[in-house]
Amino acid sequence: MDTSRRLIALRFFPGGALLFALLSILTAVVHAQEAHQSQPEVLARVGAQDITLQQYAMALRTEARKRFYHAKPPEDVLTAFRREVAEQLIDRVLAVQEATRRGIKLDRKSIDGEIEKYRTRRGRAGNEHDSKTYWEALRREMEQEQLLSRLRAQVNAKVQPGNAAVKAFYEKHPEKFTQPEQYHVSVILLRVAPSSAQPVWEAATREAEQIRARMKAGADFAELARVHSADASAQKGGDMGYLHKGMLAPEVEQALDKLTAGTVTDALTVLEGVALFKLHEKKSPRLGSYNEVKARAAELLLKEQQAQAWTALIASLRERTPIQLDERYLQTPAAAGTEPKKSGLLPPRGPPLALSRPAGAPSR
Repeated sequence: MDTSRRLIALRFFPGGALLFALLSILTAVVHAQEAHQSQPEVLARVGAQDITLQQYAMALRTEARKRFYHAKPPEDVLTAFRREVAEQLIDRVLAVQEATRRGIKLDRKSIDGEIEKYRTRRGRAGNEHDSKTYWEALRREMEQEQLLSRLRAQVNAKVQPGNAAVKAFYEKHPEKFTQPEQYHVSVILLRVAPSSAQPVWEAATREAEQIRARMKAGADFAELARVHSADASAQKGGDMGYLHKGMLAPEVEQALDKLTAGTVTDALTVLEGVALFKLHEKKSPRLGSYNEVKARAAELLLKEQQAQAWTALIASLRERTPIQLDERYLQTPAAAGTEPKKSGLLPPRGPPLALSRPAGAPSR
């Protein structure tokens, strides 16, 4: 069996992240290839190319580590996740096939250079890193990733929204160009460790109230902040500048909303301790003019249309490519009738069922 058909089909990784992911999993793939010489079980057939159960299992593990870390997701989340990963593998195979059909050329010299860099960086840490199969597998994955990158560049290059489209996008999405409400505030923070006993917190609250009483008697907030505040803004008299709505704790913002400019909150308990806030100014939300945000609008629209163009391409490839998917492998072990103690992440094994989707049937 061609080694490339037994490799994990990865999602699109930017730059070095791709190679890091490849180097972290290829060893396991190579070992699995050597351990299983018989015909592999097939998750899906995309045109004439198979996605093996081994590839799917490796993709599930890799994606689960990134998304869930070591947590166990709920059953409904896990079910959706398993299908999502399978569909991503299919999409990737379709895109590589399309890049090949278009005759997109590889820059083999750059790939050679990258592999040599990683050979040097990795050194000779063990037999698996020295094996010919390991480095051939890495090369095939790097070649596929380059094809995908160049195909995407071709698709993106055809997207060129005009001025009228940018203006329409701006008018349709004012929320994307509206500056949120802002507070200009200063703070005096009396720091208290979260693990401190209640008497410590109470003492800090009494001190804050005493400081506030001194302000009422005429003391300057900025001078008191320089003396008493443990916040990084103390050297600036406690001035935190303008903060967008949502940057402060909800309880703090609720207290600020009740103030008029120039007044100070009561002592408030925050994560870092006990604090007093002074409101200097409150700015209402403001929609930026088209001329002010034109470049930003053009950037957002370009990204949106490029994503839509890529989605449309994949949908078109799915429509005209025979795709068969064994739905049984998307089930959790409980649904498939396997032992409950087994992990719900990896596909259930056993005699494969007939591939469930007829050739050419839409996949979603």
